[in-house]
Amino acid sequence: MPTLSHYETQAFPILSLLKKDLSALKPVQKQKRNRLIALSFVSVLLLLVYGPLAQWFVAADRVLYDQLATHLPTEPLDHAVIVSLDPAKLGGNEISDTYGRIIAVLGQSNVKRIIISEPPALPDNENLPAWAAAMNAIVPVYAPTGHRLADLASRDGFVDLVPDSDGVLRRATLWQLNEGVMSPSLPLAIAFDNEDLSITPRMSSTDDAIFVANYSALPRVDVADLLDAETDKSALAGATVFVDSSPELVGAVAMLPSGQFVTVSEITAALLSDVENDRTIIAPSWVGAMEWLAPVLLAIVAVLFLPDRNRKDIFVLAGVAVVALLLFETLLLYILHVRIDLGRPTLIFTGVAILSVWLVGDEKKELKDAFKKGNDFLSAGRLEPAFAEFRRCPPTETVATVMYKLSLAFEQQAKPERAEAVLEWMKRTQGASDVSRTAMEKVAGAPTRLGRYVIDRRIGRGAMGAVYLAKDPRINRAVALKAIPIEKEFEDEELKEARLRFYREAESAGRLAHPNIITVFDAGEDKGLAYIAMEYVPGIPLKQFTEPKRLLAPKRALELCASAAEALDYAHNQGVIHRDIKPANLMYNPKEGHLKITDFGVARMTDNNNTKTGIVLGTPMYMSPEQLGAEDLTGHSDLFSLGVTLYELLVGEVPFKATNIAVLMTKITTEDAAPIANRRAGVPPSVDAVLAKALAKRPQDRFSCGAEMAIALRNCARYS
Repeated sequence: MPTLSHYETQAFPILSLLKKDLSALKPVQKQKRNRLIALSFVSVLLLLVYGPLAQWFVAADRVLYDQLATHLPTEPLDHAVIVSLDPAKLGGNEISDTYGRIIAVLGQSNVKRIIISEPPALPDNENLPAWAAAMNAIVPVYAPTGHRLADLASRDGFVDLVPDSDGVLRRATLWQLNEGVMSPSLPLAIAFDNEDLSITPRMSSTDDAIFVANYSALPRVDVADLLDAETDKSALAGATVFVDSSPELVGAVAMLPSGQFVTVSEITAALLSDVENDRTIIAPSWVGAMEWLAPVLLAIVAVLFLPDRNRKDIFVLAGVAVVALLLFETLLLYILHVRIDLGRPTLIFTGVAILSVWLVGDEKKELKDAFKKGNDFLSAGRLEPAFAEFRRCPPTETVATVMYKLSLAFEQQAKPERAEAVLEWMKRTQGASDVSRTAMEKVAGAPTRLGRYVIDRRIGRGAMGAVYLAKDPRINRAVALKAIPIEKEFEDEELKEARLRFYREAESAGRLAHPNIITVFDAGEDKGLAYIAMEYVPGIPLKQFTEPKRLLAPKRALELCASAAEALDYAHNQGVIHRDIKPANLMYNPKEGHLKITDFGVARMTDNNNTKTGIVLGTPMYMSPEQLGAEDLTGHSDLFSLGVTLYELLVGEVPFKATNIAVLMTKITTEDAAPIANRRAGVPPSVDAVLAKALAKRPQDRFSCGAEMAIALRNCARYS
């Protein structure tokens, strides 16, 4: 077989122009334009997100951190409790005295340490209470820097809880410059007194802040129980005790990223637990550099790789990138306890992805529009524009069939070089079909060749002729060849009229190019046989699924009939009526789940020159009342026949049955079909309403068009 390079060197000069196809230049120009727009967009976005409007976009970082920090595993401070006084129940002097009594009791209980996170107010002009002077001699006591008790405490540290602008506390200062000396925070000062704690890099003054995640609640001891001499206090031995005047929730001073409201003692306990267990969340200096570098790198990647992709690829790439960013931030936080804010970089990448999706447009719609334009140009005889539009479409079976029709049209216009160009395009994109020719059936009168088509075998027989599987040797493509012995069936004037009708029917069918309609390529006459070359589609007629024991699932039957309704809607808009819709003329491929309407051979043009035939065509049990009456037909007649077909596919019998044609015609024109929803499981009640409308006796009472019927059928399929 000649190779592609052979054709490239031996074919007409016009083939060399195909390599410089104008349709290939347009995508390149579109990609450059899209990248330029994306670059401008991301530049502006970077300036806004990290420039004057940064405070508006920093919420993206905060939201992402909050979601991750909320679920960060934490542990409460080991063997610690909180004792809270209620200021509402005590006066000023009573609070101070109660503090003294609590500290005395705790000292007697051999607690490990006492943390007065919120000491009572002690005015400068008043003497310190007696208990204050002795508190350091009992057990280690810690107090906030700046309070009068700080000079008497074992250690002191500052408490500086400053929430972000949204009121959430995410950051706690670790070190603070005080009169030229770096002073630790209260949790850090307490940790320094822990002999079992080794100094880690996370406690270095170079990291001036740690971050808050969530709080594991500590048990609380009631003041009255603590001061009651009868209460057993042995459980407090070796415990860390926080003493404050902030009851739980009521005395909360901040909200954490987890949404928890905490007091000063609770946040101090959470930070102390993180410090002593080396679980502090920090942001090293390299994190800041990465936070500035990440959005720039992501912007470059987005501009280079997204605008020239289709929508599906953009969604996949954007999804992978976003998941990778989230995973990276999660791993750093959960494993290394390092905070890095990637919310804004994620927002930027997502923004460029959304812009790219908008720029590339709906590829399916564009391809559908290109296919439609190509068909319109082909129908109007404008073959070059049709060729340009079809080349924009991906190489599918449907595109290949219309391209084949286009090559024949070029031949009819005496442009063989353009026909060769079309065929060459088909070979490059679609590939040659390797259909081997089998032995010819030994049937009397069966031809071996019709026109240029080489017959392989007979695959069907109808009332007026046979259908053969044949091959077009020009492109080695399989076709279905419908042959009618026209000279045997008709004579003299009838033969002339039959030929005219035959070519008119072929013309009407040849105008149709739809995924659910068998495509007609060619028509001719040879050896006394009139033939129509059409698309070969392997499949099974739906007639085989009308037996009660072989019925399709109701949902599948409804979906197939919806596809048929859409195809009929397209044909009717082209001015073509099928006139013989029935299960035998609906080819179904179970493997691919695809349906095609075949045998538009009895279709007629419904233009103003041929509106009334006076002839009844079709199969009586599927006919509409107006077709039986030989009236003017519209597309509503096909919808009636499709309704009969659906009825039979669902229950295994037609809605109107009789032993003779006269009774059958009476039933079709006067009787209503029996409901079927209760006759078979899985058939929704709405089907009866759809069938009643489709089988209405008057055309104007049926669905207005096939598209409307398709919508109704798919709605039924949703509930089957």
